[in-house]
Amino acid sequence: MEIHQLEYVLALQKYMQFSLAAEEINISQPTLSHGIKKLEQELGVSLFTRNTRNVQLTPAGEEFVVYAKRILSEIDKAKNAMLAHANLDKGNIKVGAIPTITYLGITSVIAAFQKTYPGINMEISEEDTDVLIKKIHASELDAAFLNSTNISHDELEFHPLINDKLVLLVSASHDLARQKNVNLADLSAEKFMVVTGLRNDFVNSCRLAGFEPNIVLVSIQALTVKELVEEGLGIAPFTSRIAKSFLSPRTTIVNFIPEIKRTIALAVAKHNKMITTQAFKDFILKNFR
Repeated sequence: MEIHQLEYVLALQKYMQFSLAAEEINISQPTLSHGIKKLEQELGVSLFTRNTRNVQLTPAGEEFVVYAKRILSEIDKAKNAMLAHANLDKGNIKVGAIPTITYLGITSVIAAFQKTYPGINMEISEEDTDVLIKKIHASELDAAFLNSTNISHDELEFHPLINDKLVLLVSASHDLARQKNVNLADLSAEKFMVVTGLRNDFVNSCRLAGFEPNIVLVSIQALTVKELVEEGLGIAPFTSRIAKSFLSPRTTIVNFIPEIKRTIALAVAKHNKMITTQAFKDFILKNFR
């Protein structure tokens, strides 16, 4: 049984004349007649009675028409649903982000995407970079905003969005507050407080500088770390963008010598060809400033 045979039956049921039915669906009358006979042979029942004067549905034909209408209706619904996906009128996307996304200007472009494509359901989860990479690899995320510095992964494509550097945020009363720059190697005696997403990078940088950092607090909340810096409980590495957003009369920014570079990128699995993922990637790369 083929879809066009259902259309043949419904056209003939509508007009009860082969000539008008054939014209309705733009085929020849012999093609219509042959198609319906072939279907009847396949089903083992007659759907129509025919004589020289008229055409009528058989009881089996009347029941078949009910199913044919239902089937074609469902096919139309399926086509319309797929068209909605193709036009980005509906869909789903799962996006991951490092916890400091709020301070990087990324939330505004995500909001702009959602306003442009309101039919796409978006789920956002915040995790550290290593967790985000694992989730993209496991197809649990479609895309993620993460720290791509010193990361290489054959199955992921990285699109740099922000080229930044690490700096120190210190209390205005701290001895370092009188310095503009500091060598990381000179900080071995300091107490550090670190945002979760920066911990691995910062620890590795300290080890390269020849010491193991004394980390007295790790928090997923950047604001918590910032407020504890103001209270003088320790000093904290932040990206310069975040540190500038936290700057107050109670804090000072000190630059590292040499620079500790940090790049925030949009990561997408190379095998992910979903139309929503591609649209999200294209939108972010076009609109992020």
